[in-house]
Amino acid sequence: MIVYSPINGEVLTDAVKFHPRTAFIMTQLGTPLPKELITIRKGLKTELKKFNFKEVDASSLVTGKDFLDKIWKIILGAPLGIAILTKDMPDRTIANIYYELGMMDALGKETLIIKSKDYEIPSDFKRTEYVNFNKSFISSFKKFQSNLDEREGHYWLMGELMQADPVLAIDYIKRAYLLSPQKKYIKEAEKIYKLNEDNIDAQSKLHILSFLKTK
Repeated sequence: MIVYSPINGEVLTDAVKFHPRTAFIMTQLGTPLPKELITIRKGLKTELKKFNFKEVDASSLVTGKDFLDKIWKIILGAPLGIAILTKDMPDRTIANIYYELGMMDALGKETLIIKSKDYEIPSDFKRTEYVNFNKSFISSFKKFQSNLDEREGHYWLMGELMQADPVLAIDYIKRAYLLSPQKKYIKEAEKIYKLNEDNIDAQSKLHILSFLKTK
């Protein structure tokens, strides 16, 4: 898979650090925060902890470099993105959140929108399934977790079936690993890489080797 940097439009040549079972939280940061947003983040954090997922957001890391580049690399390394939207958020914040959601969808990441009762989803996202933060939130989020488990199995199966295209096969296996970091995924990816190393392009090698180092 060829990945282009959003900063300069050139092919990304930096190594990516992968973060299994990590959810990238896309929402309003800083202070002051709407009370409703604080309540949603607390509830989400509790459910993610039950699911053995860690949280990361744009303020979690300090790189001293380009802010968008930092977000881009977090997105590349995480399997899941969760957007939290409330009616009290500034328009500029909401625009940033939808931009990040678009990046995640374009890269084949798992995504979920959690919204407050009164927040209206824009027309382009009307077909996107979302979760309301209400009395049904916990049961709805558990259903989403079950779906993620199914996606992991699907990615592993596709990785096994697509070995005629080693780069694609390893990418599917990587997606399974990021949802559930099992050693068998890394071992299978290593096997496919070693069998096909001479036929894999330089950029793909960089991303594959970055992934294999996560073990």
